[in-house]
Amino acid sequence: MPTDSNKPEVDVARVAKLARLDVSEADIGRLSRELDAVLAYAGKLGSLDLSAVEPLSHAADLECPLADDAPGGELAREHLERIAPSMDGPFIVVPKVLGGGG
Repeated sequence: MPTDSNKPEVDVARVAKLARLDVSEADIGRLSRELDAVLAYAGKLGSLDLSAVEPLSHAADLECPLADDAPGGELAREHLERIAPSMDGPFIVVPKVLGGGG
């Protein structure tokens, strides 16, 4: 990994490390060039005159109706035990998703 912090390759390697991505040294140069191209394009977009453009909250004019938040019935314990992947007494066993667990 290069030590010059002004090189884009260092930024790509650092972000990959922070994101815990396994990026090979061979890919760092390519990814750095692609990142430079994306940032250059974003710079061009930043120079556009958008003073006559009204801001949008969403790119498409969509309505998202919400269902009433009303409590439903309970599942019978026997049914829950049949459809649950695993049970530990009265609890459903689920995989750990926080803290890097498996």
